[in-house]
Amino acid sequence: MHRPALMLVLGASVLAAARAAEQPGLLLRVFDLGERVRALPELAPDEKPNEVRVVRVPDLRTERNDFAPHKENFLSELLGTLTVTQDGEYTFRLISDDGSRLWLDGRVLIDHDGLHGAEPKDAAVHLSPGPHALRVLHFQAGGDGRITLQWRRPDAAPDAFEVLPAPLLSYPAELPRDTAPGRKRFIPALRRGLPGDGRPVATMHPGFRLEPGTRGMAEELQALELMSKVREIGAGFGADPRPPLAWLPPETYATVGLGPLPGYDGQHVIGAATGGESKRIAIEKIGEREQGVVFRFAPPGDGLLRPTGQPVFELKTVRALANGLELEFTQPLDPRVGWDPESYYIEQWPFDPVMRQPPRRDGRRTPVKSASVADDRRLVFLEIPDLQTPRVVYLRLQPPCLSADGQKPWSTEAWYTLYALPSDRRGTVRTRPAEPPQNVLTPEEQAAGWRLLFDGTTPRGWLGYGQTTFPQGWQVMDGCLTRVGPGGDLMTEADFDDFELELEWRISPGGNSGIFYRVDPQRGAAWETGPEMQVLDNAEHPDGREPRTSAGACYALYAPARDVTQPVGLFNRARIVVRGPHVEHWLNGEKIVEYELGSPTWEERVRNSKFAERPGYGRAPRGRIVLQDHGDRVWYRNIRIRPLAGGARP
Repeated sequence: MHRPALMLVLGASVLAAARAAEQPGLLLRVFDLGERVRALPELAPDEKPNEVRVVRVPDLRTERNDFAPHKENFLSELLGTLTVTQDGEYTFRLISDDGSRLWLDGRVLIDHDGLHGAEPKDAAVHLSPGPHALRVLHFQAGGDGRITLQWRRPDAAPDAFEVLPAPLLSYPAELPRDTAPGRKRFIPALRRGLPGDGRPVATMHPGFRLEPGTRGMAEELQALELMSKVREIGAGFGADPRPPLAWLPPETYATVGLGPLPGYDGQHVIGAATGGESKRIAIEKIGEREQGVVFRFAPPGDGLLRPTGQPVFELKTVRALANGLELEFTQPLDPRVGWDPESYYIEQWPFDPVMRQPPRRDGRRTPVKSASVADDRRLVFLEIPDLQTPRVVYLRLQPPCLSADGQKPWSTEAWYTLYALPSDRRGTVRTRPAEPPQNVLTPEEQAAGWRLLFDGTTPRGWLGYGQTTFPQGWQVMDGCLTRVGPGGDLMTEADFDDFELELEWRISPGGNSGIFYRVDPQRGAAWETGPEMQVLDNAEHPDGREPRTSAGACYALYAPARDVTQPVGLFNRARIVVRGPHVEHWLNGEKIVEYELGSPTWEERVRNSKFAERPGYGRAPRGRIVLQDHGDRVWYRNIRIRPLAGGARP
């Protein structure tokens, strides 16, 4: 067995081989990441833990120094065996701060990833008596850290959860216990968005329904033949020496074939009756070699697929070209999207069919040189000069991706098993249609008193917050002030008292930023003195769950009347009007927030917020306009201002 596989990807087969000598407790391994992460990372090959010790039960907390000497920015792993004595359905509860994931017998049972407090997440599973491989992965960013695994036994009361009992826990003595000092190299986790976007889809595919019934013999044989040609990435090659037609993501558990898919040109769906996720497979032939591309399809289920007639926007297929990939969508794209190469995330996962080494993600992004949309807006050619073989090409559609009628894609990912590139099929690079000019004022606007705060080509007029220069973490890109790395907030060189400010903002998926006004840089951070208009991806960022911290809000104080944001990735038109104590927030042409600074309502809300300990909050009669660096990529353009009453005071 290849030793790095034991280090982190330790499934049921490895544990089964090592059960000859079981020791009491669970093996805890702690890895120093050395920097803050937002999701469970994947360690680079051959990385050894900093600490290894045995723990009695899976209940560990930083406040008790259970991960000592590590307090933050670390990855922990619990490995062992749970021996069950009673047949039945067990409910497991994973409590973690921050994110975690639970594997049982090599399959994910609970996915509790991401930044969050000590929150519980449950899942039920039927277990037979005997040993079951157990693995828990957990990361800690900042603050308190915790990982606790509980269960509720069959027929127990609904609230009768207990930490897994020590007498039922053991670990194989042969598990490696080597350690090494220093920070560990790791592959950043892929972004996990809404269901279907980096995560298994949540409901049945809208274009189909499952009906009870059995397939005919011909369909059954066809499905079985297809399944014999695919492999799950986590399972390796198995006993079959033939290179697979397609590699499936590990959450598929391909044990049951659902058969042909009507309307999808001979594609098939395979998946599992219980657990895992169904996948849709399209096959193309290049020379004598068949190769397949895999898409998310539906949650677990078995039966006969029948069309519902409901149109669904998604990738229909992906084809290999000599100079890139051709994407075919089921519906035309919105005219505003599709041309930006940054809208397509590509990785290539190497594997060796001769040496029988399965795919492994290496974390390197493959750049897309250009994206060309066909006249019918259903086909997109991605020019990718660096496509290699053999690889599993991972494709992710990045926002914005919309159909002409405003639908978001049912799923955003594809896994293409690439053995060969065709020599006779090449994509054609097309010229992107011209866009309207940005960062300009008409003569009428100038006459009305508007002036630009950003000219679209230089950072003139902007400084790093509390600094005298423009920070490197911000750049002028494609006519935008863009946050590309750590740089701190941006502030105007000038102070403003009463004004009308207009600008457009675009936020990255799950991103957060903000626009502050009347900020006094001499009195602390921008948020300590200046009110904020929130800039946010409402769908994915946790702040979007609370109206008073959602996009357009006066942060933590006044909620917008409703959510009027564009789909993430498209620009939103913001407008802030400040005249004396009266303030209005406008977004995409609608007034969504209105309030009076210093009014009794304002003062009461401030007293009940985090700003209560900031006596100068919202009281400055004039100050800087500030664009927030909240750690996420954000774009600002068409930033213009019209001073009112007092105007600008340099």
